[in-house]
Amino acid sequence: MNYILVIETSDYLHRLEANQFNLFTQKLHNGISKLIKKFNGKILNRNDNTYVVAFESVTNIILCALKVQSNFKYITPKFDTSIRALKMGIAHNSNQFNAQRLATIICEIVKNQLVITSETKADYEKENRNIFINNEHIRTLKTTEVEFLKHLMDYIETTWNNTDFNVVSLSRAIELSASQIYRRLKSLTGKSPSTFIRDFRLNRAMQMMHHKKGNISNIAQWSGFNSATYFSKCFKEKFHILPSKYTQQH
Repeated sequence: MNYILVIETSDYLHRLEANQFNLFTQKLHNGISKLIKKFNGKILNRNDNTYVVAFESVTNIILCALKVQSNFKYITPKFDTSIRALKMGIAHNSNQFNAQRLATIICEIVKNQLVITSETKADYEKENRNIFINNEHIRTLKTTEVEFLKHLMDYIETTWNNTDFNVVSLSRAIELSASQIYRRLKSLTGKSPSTFIRDFRLNRAMQMMHHKKGNISNIAQWSGFNSATYFSKCFKEKFHILPSKYTQQH
């Protein structure tokens, strides 16, 4: 069984940059690396802001994540709070790729700091003779919530840049009413469906800008925005920087 822990230690903009070398990040990453080693984790992938770690033991992966979460609270908050963030997702599957994809989805999308699947929780409690996981520190996703997220992302990842893609087409594709999608997304992400779709597009647009895939007008169009002006407005609201300024700096 492959148990996968995905750790992300900053907001989206700074994860993309992956070069935030300061005292806070050095202290944080030194601590994370030591904990992964202590709990027998195997790092599959890492940059300065993201870890993907495999564990054979469900107990070790839960205890490692809880310790990372606990240590994070006590790291000095003097530094830029925009990069002082922590998100973690834990999932498992007989297929390592599937486990990694699901752990990444729940880490990046679900609003809580540490998120696990109900199957992972059941395995932990079985292995530890029904020592229950404290829901104050961990959000456990129901099977129905996990399936919703999988269907949601399977569809969005193939149609996100279609200008006709909206909540209506999403509702039709995953066979849920608009109100059902709204309630589920709001509960899981804290965002409305329209905001979630817009933010997904903006994140992909920033990736393209970072890798110099085109000018702003082209990227706006490729990201599903009908107007470069509206794209710039949304980009500024989300990332607190205009696209033109971002491209100048990077």
